[in-house]
Amino acid sequence: MTMTAPQWPEGLTDATPLPYNVWRVMTHVDGARDVAEVARLASLTVPDVQERLRAAADWVKRATQHHQQVSDDMADAVTACLTPVVGPMAAVMVDEALDDLGDATTLNNLLSHVARQLSPERVQQFARNLRARGLA
Repeated sequence: MTMTAPQWPEGLTDATPLPYNVWRVMTHVDGARDVAEVARLASLTVPDVQERLRAAADWVKRATQHHQQVSDDMADAVTACLTPVVGPMAAVMVDEALDDLGDATTLNNLLSHVARQLSPERVQQFARNLRARGLA
C-alpha cells in the first residue's frame, strides 16, 4: 500500500501559531516523507498524523479569515454569535463597530472592537460562540 507524502497547507509558514501537538507533526512534513514515516518520526499513529494535518489546515483557514475584509455574511455570523450574549443590541454593536472601523476592516479588528465593549464573562461566552462557528 502506497501512502502519499503530506504537504503543508497553503498559507502555513514557520511563523503561523499552531498548538504544539500540530507543530510536532508539521516539523516532519517535507513533501517527500509519506504519512507512515511522519507518524514514525512523530511517535504517533497514522490516524493521529492525519488528524493533526487537518488541524493545521483549519488553523491556517482561521488565520487567513481573520485578516480578510469583513463580508456581509461574516458580519451576520458575528452578530449571530453576539446575540446570545447581549440580545438584540448585537446588531447595533456590530453595525457601529463596522462604521467606526471603516469599509476595509478585518475580522480581527471587528472582534477586538466588539469585545472591548463586553465584560470578561461576556467576552468568554462570545469567544465560545465564535469558536463553535469556526470564527475564532
